[in-house]
Amino acid sequence: MERQFSSSSGRLAISLKAVDVGDDLVVFITGGKAHIGATAVGIKTEGVATSSVITTPAHREDRVVKDAAEKLAKKLDKTVVVVSGIHYDNITKEEIEETLRLCDELVNALAGELSK
Repeated sequence: MERQFSSSSGRLAISLKAVDVGDDLVVFITGGKAHIGATAVGIKTEGVATSSVITTPAHREDRVVKDAAEKLAKKLDKTVVVVSGIHYDNITKEEIEETLRLCDELVNALAGELSK
């Protein structure tokens, strides 16, 4: 099954798409000029969520994918892969913080829907 969520603030628009892969989940988080900037695999073992992250050189989506993969793996008790690429020209520090907030909002919405 596929699920989609989106949220925006000012010029920022972030989209999240989640696709079931058997019992596992793949999540794409993009905004602006979409690309692959970072990927994380989140797993839950012994009640603790951990992740492994690969970041494309010169990209900073590692925080987005790490936080999302660990949150979703812990909440859903499944393996989760998160891929993200978000690019806005001349993004400000405030817009970066807002982007992180929007990403977290979308991840929480997905977790809430899948926890029903």
